[in-house]
Amino acid sequence: MLVEVLRGGRVESRHRGSALVVSPDGSVVAAAGDPDQFIFLRSSAKPFQLAPFVASGRFDDYDLGPEALAIMAASHSGEDRHVRTVQEILRRGGLSAAVLQNQVHPPYDVETARRMVRDGEQPSALRGNCSGKHAGMVLFAKASGWPIETYWHPDHPVQRLALETVSALSDVPIEEIATATDGCGVVTFGMPLRGLAIAFARLADPSAVADRTLGEALRRIRDAMMAHPELVAGERRRIDTALMGALPGKIVSKGGAEGVLAMGLPPGALPEDAPFGDGPVGIAATVEDGNAAHRAGDAVSIELLRQVGLFESGLPANLEPYLHPAIVDPRGDPTGEVRPAFRLARA
Repeated sequence: MLVEVLRGGRVESRHRGSALVVSPDGSVVAAAGDPDQFIFLRSSAKPFQLAPFVASGRFDDYDLGPEALAIMAASHSGEDRHVRTVQEILRRGGLSAAVLQNQVHPPYDVETARRMVRDGEQPSALRGNCSGKHAGMVLFAKASGWPIETYWHPDHPVQRLALETVSALSDVPIEEIATATDGCGVVTFGMPLRGLAIAFARLADPSAVADRTLGEALRRIRDAMMAHPELVAGERRRIDTALMGALPGKIVSKGGAEGVLAMGLPPGALPEDAPFGDGPVGIAATVEDGNAAHRAGDAVSIELLRQVGLFESGLPANLEPYLHPAIVDPRGDPTGEVRPAFRLARA
């Protein structure tokens, strides 16, 4: 049991799942539920799908900066700033949005979506939340001399390198990784929850990665995400952006669809007297019902960070609504509450 939802003081519904904390060497520090529960990584894999491009040195051929890295690792909200950043990436590659094979959907950002309706603007691949990832994959293919039009195929070198990188960083052998098609049309990777936590521990502390070139690529991606959280998700009601903005330099966060949560705490983020040690650590969780309402995943993310000791000075005010999402009646009066219902246990 991860989260309870109450109305009138009675439990009305429940959200179940699993969560764990691991160190970069792969050892489990603390857990609630099953550390080996199967998940698909979904968009939590984006930093690792990007890493081969950066490690190859070909990213630097385009003279792009940290903002490009952040949006390539993003599930952005489709705001104008996100579109402009992806357009600049494509322009540096001499390409147009026509090459993108990601999904087309209205922006996650409600204000942007409403404005588009008023203006008669139709959704496009550029506003799709995965357009940054796809733009990066296209540029990687072009710089490497590989076919551009099939960059999304599972057997394309870009996708094979992503699989190899995810395997190396998660400690899950390639032959044990399940593959399927993600919502954006490229490969997604299935494995035990522990594998995602290990990968995020190494994103948090790339010095733990034996391949120094890959480790340096992860450091650059981590730092770009932490420096530009507004590009990784969006300004309005996006937990990844809220966390990295409220705790600069202390957390890298990237969730995925169907209730997948992933965070990494770099060296120095936790106090020396933290309940489960002072890190660095990777944290991963899954909400079994898919987290469609977002409230369970948001509450679990904040509570996990609280239990590992990140909020020694108190919870930042802007994060309180994520821990306790409001349940109100038509007049705006409180009528219920969302509360975490789990405790991490030392492994």
